[in-house]
Amino acid sequence: MKLESYINSGKIRALHPVFKSWIDTNSEYLKYFDIPDCPWWYNERASLSTFAAAVWKANGIALEEYSIDKGKKHETWSGRCDLFIGLRSYQFACEAKQSWCPIGRNARNGITNLKNSLKEACKDARKLNKDEGRRLGICFAVPYLPPRDNDFIEKQLENWIKTIYESVEYDSIAWFFSEKIRRTIRNDNGYFYPGIAVIIKEIHKQV
Repeated sequence: MKLESYINSGKIRALHPVFKSWIDTNSEYLKYFDIPDCPWWYNERASLSTFAAAVWKANGIALEEYSIDKGKKHETWSGRCDLFIGLRSYQFACEAKQSWCPIGRNARNGITNLKNSLKEACKDARKLNKDEGRRLGICFAVPYLPPRDNDFIEKQLENWIKTIYESVEYDSIAWFFSEKIRRTIRNDNGYFYPGIAVIIKEIHKQV
């Protein structure tokens, strides 16, 4: 298993250059702040903005938090879409959630939290009008571990990723767990935030 970084664009192959750019964007952020800071331990908007930046760097266009009418033609309401992506002849309208995933040796919700967040993102994406483009539910999954699990970070990450493969339904996935920062990114309580994964599922039905 390639733990450093990984891309499987799967059924949404048009996003492959965005995933590559996203990994580079996260790496550039770390270099700018000389590693102690990272974009993924803030919130959904921070992770979303990083992904949007990756779209622009991949020669696409991106627009965050824009106003739209949601629902079907005869039953609509005003709302917002988290992210629009334009890539050559492909267009995507996306709803995103951020999931905090405890993956320590005694953790129990590392996958449950991810599944729930992806489900909520897909639920929101289903409300988007098909005219916006192909609709995607995006989950930014951020694993974290307590200080006592310092020696088990790689093992716990591998177990977590393996469980994603075995139990989560998705169309594309990528992650960034640079060896240089797995034990460097820590909060004031000593918890490790070794990286981030993005899990995407395309929605075909509408509310």
